[in-house]
Amino acid sequence: LSLRRQRQMCIRDRCYRVTKGDVADAVENGASTYKEVKQMTKAGKGCGKCKKDVKKLIRKLTEE
Repeated sequence: LSLRRQRQMCIRDRCYRVTKGDVADAVENGASTYKEVKQMTKAGKGCGKCKKDVKKLIRKLTEE
């Protein structure tokens, strides 16, 4: 899977600036659900707008 590791999942001001690489690292370190990735990276804890995209990325990464 080719992904732009530095690309942020959400660019809203209230977010934690979680990148696709952060999500990929969490999956590589054992996370397999949105809840686990959220705990490890804070993805979705800000405004929550990226939840759908984070879940989609997790599915792609865990299918490999």
